[in-house]
Formats: sequence, structure tokens, C-alpha cells
Amino acid sequence: MDRVHRLNDAEIADALSGQPAEQRIAECESCAVEFTEWRELGEELRRELESQAELPGYFWSRQQARIRERLAPRAASLPWAAAAICALIVAAFGLVHQSVLPQQPAAVKAPRVVAQQLESDDALLQDIQLSVEREVPAPLAPAAMLVEEMASNSKQAPQLKEN
Repeated sequence: MDRVHRLNDAEIADALSGQPAEQRIAECESCAVEFTEWRELGEELRRELESQAELPGYFWSRQQARIRERLAPRAASLPWAAAAICALIVAAFGLVHQSVLPQQPAAVKAPRVVAQQLESDDALLQDIQLSVEREVPAPLAPAAMLVEEMASNSKQAPQLKEN
């Protein structure tokens, strides 16, 4: 009984490129048939591609015109890109210039502004202190209340059954 062998990728690549058959292909009839089929397919594809490549001159001039049409809008966007880059540079310069300006020292600020800032700092410190003292975080407070209710209900349920 004749075993059927299959060509691997390297052997198929050799067949398609027209390389001579290896010894295994030369000794095995089924491999030789498969190799021949692959080689014929490769030659057929090569002939088809070569015939497609032999196109008249007007075809290539149309292709050049289509390529130029596709590239034309890109050339028109160049002034817009330059304007956008200039606008970004101006904006960056303005931000850098604004941050370089000297800041007023805290002592020069108006007393009313200082008092308002101190009040807001005190309120913030009080909020922080309250949140630290809480046993349960504020977002979990409703869930904690539900758990407490369920726990108290479960304690009351045995007492009601006993009565």
C-alpha cells in the first residue's frame, strides 16, 4: 500500500518558484504528482500576471491622473496645517508668558480675601475631621443603615417567636 505524503510549505514554495524537486519528491510518486500540480499552478499564475502587466500606455496615463487627483486635496490642506501650528505656538507663548509674571505675595493681598481663604480652609479641615471620625464612609452610609436594620430585625424575630 502506497503512503500518501503531503508537501510542506517549503516544498510548495519551491514548486511555485520553479526550484528542482528534492530527493523525497523524486522518490515518492504521490509527492511528485503534487509537486507537479503546484509547479503548473505557479507557472499559470505567472503567465496570467505577466499578461495583465502588459497594458497599453493610456492605462498608465489614467493611473497617473487618478493618483494626482487623490494627492491634490492633501496639498491644499498644507496652509491649514501651517495656520494651526502657528495658533498653537501663539497659545503656548501666551501661557508661558502668563505663568512667568510675578505673583503678588500673600501679605499684599486684601484682608478680606485672606479672611475668606481662612474660612474656607477651616471648613475644609472640619469636613476632613468629620470624615475621619466616621466609622463608615459617607457613600456607604445608606448600606450601613440597611445592615443595622436587618440585624435588629433578626434579633427581634427570635423574641417574637418565643412570645
